[in-house]
Amino acid sequence: MDRRKFNELCRAMVLLGLALIAAFSPDAYLPMLARAFMVPGAALFAGLAVIATLGRRWWIAQSATAGCVLMALQVPSPSALPLGAVNGPGFRVFHMNVLRPNTAFHEVIAQALASDADVISVQEVGTEWALVLSRDLHSCYPYAHIEPRSNCYGIALFSKIPFTGVRTITLQGTPFIEALLVVSDRKVRLLAVHATSPTSYDHFRRRNEQLCGLGEYLAGQDTPTIVVGDLNTVPWDRAFRRFCARTGLRSTTPTFQRTWPAIGPFALIPLDHLLVSPGLASVSLRTVEVPGSDHRGLLADLRIIADAC
Repeated sequence: MDRRKFNELCRAMVLLGLALIAAFSPDAYLPMLARAFMVPGAALFAGLAVIATLGRRWWIAQSATAGCVLMALQVPSPSALPLGAVNGPGFRVFHMNVLRPNTAFHEVIAQALASDADVISVQEVGTEWALVLSRDLHSCYPYAHIEPRSNCYGIALFSKIPFTGVRTITLQGTPFIEALLVVSDRKVRLLAVHATSPTSYDHFRRRNEQLCGLGEYLAGQDTPTIVVGDLNTVPWDRAFRRFCARTGLRSTTPTFQRTWPAIGPFALIPLDHLLVSPGLASVSLRTVEVPGSDHRGLLADLRIIADAC
């Protein structure tokens, strides 16, 4: 084997090794960070496969193709889309992470009102955001629960539908909001959640403990339930999968939906989610721009399955 072929084989083996690590690495901190970018990684490997094929570097082309397939197979499809017509009552949920230092107050309020949502979940709510939101949304959303914070974990919930009950749940020092609503005589529970960002090993553990604690709280309860927010995890992360398995909640995240970091209509990974219990179905879900934020928002049309209650 000449040196050129040997070097090509070494590069091909490195590529395949990187793909295997990304696809099958253990549930640990550093691999979790790498696995979050699974879809961009699969796209990169697909591009390398095309370039290598055009350059007639067959070993690299085959390794890159195999790596692309291995990574793509880790990405689940949403499981809460209706298989047929859903005739139950519908309502709309809008979620947005506004980015606490953001000062595009007028533009964000205009986006929130334009959503025509029944319920709006807002995250990274500091004191200034709390004042603006409560003042400018009150006429259209008279029911509100706001937990401002000086860090990035302040949270708020606004609704056109009266709350039959609303409270703050604190997990590992972070506030989540639980609200009970009645939609066309059907009880619905909605939880607005902003899990800790895993920017360090300690924060990684805290995020996992929050999702575990919330999973234990929700397990075994039969009220149709929605969990919406920045969960700081992706659908193929094992913490996300454990949470869904424990609660029975199903993801509405489309395979190619991305919310962070947002640059105009583009983003890299899906950190923001809307999950529903089997009594609910997602009719549509799309991302929308949140002016001045590093996240795209989620706008979801949901229906209560007629025979679920």
